[in-house]
Amino acid sequence: MYVYDRVKPFSLVLGILLMVIGIVFLAAPDRVAEFLAVFVGAVITVIGIFRIVTVAASWNVIINRGILLAFGILFTILGLFMLFNPDITITLVGAVIGILAIMMAIDRFVTANRLKKVANVTPTIISGLIHLAFGIGMVYSAIVVFSLIIVLAGIYLLISGVMFALSALFFRDF
Repeated sequence: MYVYDRVKPFSLVLGILLMVIGIVFLAAPDRVAEFLAVFVGAVITVIGIFRIVTVAASWNVIINRGILLAFGILFTILGLFMLFNPDITITLVGAVIGILAIMMAIDRFVTANRLKKVANVTPTIISGLIHLAFGIGMVYSAIVVFSLIIVLAGIYLLISGVMFALSALFFRDF
């Protein structure tokens, strides 16, 4: 009973928050898509700048620095393009994220090649394979299903919010 009393307010707030987000997804899927496009553009820009800074800061010790720097520049350009062209990004966001994932896979493979003599690179290669698999999957299916995903996410968030609220108020089942 004590645990229930401590998590009840959090569960209720989480349920209400999920319901609100679900309603927003359902009521304005185009606005949500635009927001997500801009958000993804900002994140990709930050990743690109981070890559450029880390390569520049360790320029003398990194091999394959040209490739890594090129990825940082490409990420930055792609992110800025997405920030300033959200309508195009909305249409292509899944494919763009898929391309980003494929570029991250290549980055991981280059890093594994660079570190193979000084460290265990198996986790880096596995990370690259995961990026590559998701990238290929997203590029393959992105354009057709994007709007459907937003609607399904909205429905799920709405139902999930209701379930959290009911659990907090009536069922006491968490």
